[in-house]
Amino acid sequence: MALGAGGSCGSGVGAGIAIVVVIILLLIAMGIVF
Repeated sequence: MALGAGGSCGSGVGAGIAIVVVIILLLIAMGIVF
């Protein structure tokens, strides 16, 4: 996540991975809450 946020791996790929990870974490959080 740190590399994706930093963008050292590449703007497109890093941002894509970071967004996917955030979405997955949000879905897990909503699943736990609801």
